[in-house]
Amino acid sequence: MLRTTFTTAALLAAMLVPAMPGAADTLELTGIIRDFKRGDQSGGHADFETAGKMGRYGHVIKLVNPNLGEDGKPVYSPTRPTKDTIKSAATLAQWYRDVPGVNLSMPLTLTLSNGSDGSGGVYSYSSNAFWPINDQMFGNQGLGKNFHFTLELRNNFTYRAGQKFTFIGDDDVWVYINGKQVIDLGGVHSAITGGVMLFDGKAFVQKDSFTEGGDVKKVTTAMASELAAKWQTLGLSGSCPVVSGNLYIDLQLNGGLGDVLCAFDQSVVNVKTTGQLSVVTVRFVDGTVQTFENLSGQSGNFRGTGGYADKAIAGVWVKTAGETQGYGRYFGAEGTGGAECTLDFFFAERHTTQSNFRIDTSINLKPTINSTISPLYD
Repeated sequence: MLRTTFTTAALLAAMLVPAMPGAADTLELTGIIRDFKRGDQSGGHADFETAGKMGRYGHVIKLVNPNLGEDGKPVYSPTRPTKDTIKSAATLAQWYRDVPGVNLSMPLTLTLSNGSDGSGGVYSYSSNAFWPINDQMFGNQGLGKNFHFTLELRNNFTYRAGQKFTFIGDDDVWVYINGKQVIDLGGVHSAITGGVMLFDGKAFVQKDSFTEGGDVKKVTTAMASELAAKWQTLGLSGSCPVVSGNLYIDLQLNGGLGDVLCAFDQSVVNVKTTGQLSVVTVRFVDGTVQTFENLSGQSGNFRGTGGYADKAIAGVWVKTAGETQGYGRYFGAEGTGGAECTLDFFFAERHTTQSNFRIDTSINLKPTINSTISPLYD
């Protein structure tokens, strides 16, 4: 990857990979789709098929608050943008909740593929005709397709440095990590792109969707240089894409202790960290452990010694300088461990135009917590 600003083009270049022939690893995301009656007809919903009457089309940011509500749903912003296409807080509240007589709901599963025989890499789902409930629920309402619906997905994932999530499509899309908004593609618009990259515990967001202020900070020249060094230390692919002037939200996904990447090869584990290694404790498949203390530097290969020689490794605890709790952070050979996070995805198709929908993610999202999308934020 060439060093460049963190723009839509750079994000896509970093994420999109050609599909390879043959078998591919897949990832299933299950959420809830809700159907609505078109608002230009009697008894229809005020937010669907009504933007034309207001003459309000295009990408509109800040339609919803930067934080999810207590029940894990988007919150109507009290400060309305000029091109607001949502009638009220009450109508928005119906988009992602079951409301008898207003909407109908059912589970929907999307299958993402990485185009590879093995796991990992970028998982994608793409459709330029995303009408998954044609002739279902409220039906097509006199149109050729069922154009008016919302979709929400909620998943867990384990934070790893360098993860990316991109969406390309129309209309509204809002994505949150740990309840904090990281993609804002609000409004009734043609297909546009939103993306986020996770690194150094932070979410690096797109400048056309966010403005500096509050939790949104600007990358300084000194910070960009520091991030480039950290990127290189972890051995991530290409050059660090973050440069001075980019925007970010510090989600503290690494607890403020620096990123850690572990690569396992049976009886050997390679540990890299942007902090300073202090203690590494190896857990072997048979349940025994061996601790390596008084370490220095930011990386090292660890394997059993003495009576632990050649034992298969199941995982490793990593403690960096400044960490005081227990063994430190745990990372498993099967990809477990590290900070457990949530990603919430909210989509709305509100207008009778082409429906484009594409997700590309190197965040290995885990199966939806449950099919009813129960609250996560108490």
